[in-house]
Order: sequence, then structure tokens, then C-alpha cells
Amino acid sequence: MPQLQFHGIDAHAIQHCSTQLVDDLCQAMDTTPDNFLLEVIQSTQILSGEVVTPFPFVDVRWFERGQSVRDQSAAVIAKHLNMAGYNPVEIIFTALEPHAYYENATHFGE
Repeated sequence: MPQLQFHGIDAHAIQHCSTQLVDDLCQAMDTTPDNFLLEVIQSTQILSGEVVTPFPFVDVRWFERGQSVRDQSAAVIAKHLNMAGYNPVEIIFTALEPHAYYENATHFGE
């Protein structure tokens, strides 16, 4: 389970690059495509009382894999979004705690 939530990014852009993005992330994270969830969050961003063009960012929720994998994964995500016309893009990694993550009432932690 890595879950990628895209903000300020068009759903069609993610749909277009999704297969190759996930394939590349599988290599970086050493996992399989069925573990990924890609979600495009439609939101309105406001600055100084005005609706503004949303700033593109990605929130990656995952079980921690270390700095090297995080760096590789960020590079993969940035590459695909840059190719889709989003530059710059911010990427935020949120580490999930296995003992606080449940599937069918069973947690993943020890």
C-alpha cells in the first residue's frame, strides 16, 4: 500500500501516466502494482481572499522504506508530473504506522 493523493493536478494527466508511473514506482519501492492506490483530489485553493490556480502537490502515504527509496520515489513522481506539464511539484511522504493500519480489523504491526 502506497496511496498517492494528487492535489492541483488534472485527473486526465494522472490517468495518462498512471501505468508507467506505477511501474516505475514498483521498481523503486520493490512492490507490485496491485498495492497502489492513485487518487486525484479536486480542491479549491484560496490565497488572500482569491481563488487561485491550485499548486500541484502529491501526498504519498506509505509504510516507511527509508531515505534512499523515498528519494527514488520522489524522483519518479516528479519526472512523470514534470512530463505532464506540472513543474514545480511538491511531494510529501506520510509514514503510516503498521500497528495503526488495519485491514478487516487486523492491524499490520507487531
